[in-house]
Amino acid sequence: MYFDKIIFLYALYVAFAYGMLALGATYFRNALDASQRAEISMGETFLFVVNPLTYLLLGAIFFLFCIFAFIALNISTPTVLSYVFPLALFINAVQVLYRASEQRAELCTKGLIIRPIFLGETTSVAYENMIRVEITPTISWFKCQFYVLPFDFAGQCLLNEEQKNKLISALNGTSLCEVRFLSNG
Repeated sequence: MYFDKIIFLYALYVAFAYGMLALGATYFRNALDASQRAEISMGETFLFVVNPLTYLLLGAIFFLFCIFAFIALNISTPTVLSYVFPLALFINAVQVLYRASEQRAELCTKGLIIRPIFLGETTSVAYENMIRVEITPTISWFKCQFYVLPFDFAGQCLLNEEQKNKLISALNGTSLCEVRFLSNG
């Protein structure tokens, strides 16, 4: 293994600049989402739901980080880029982790707030407006799709067993929504 301290310091400088841009953009997006969330009144939040695909993405980024860090440490004449790339992957993992911690779907007392991590706008669906929820089991999660009058698709999220049960009990207590359990196939 060969490690060039001077090249690594240059790479740290580039990674620092990249990190400031990436995390600054993420913070700005979260501030916009928080102001949009403040305008939505769905009652008290009693459960947060983190998208499980986020953890799959984080695992993939960590795996790539390990590969490129190993490659960077085994290059006999490393370049700044060979050190910057694994550092940038690490920054992206931190960025996704921060975004996931802020962008959680919320099961509230009066409805559901769906907050996608990367694409789309924050959606609020009141329990009283829901006419149908379709629940499809996946490997270890449940995909829940929500429909409102006039049979429009309102959004979807992934829930675990406990979260699914809390959603169903909230729907039973506050609306006349039909809950359909679909097979995965």
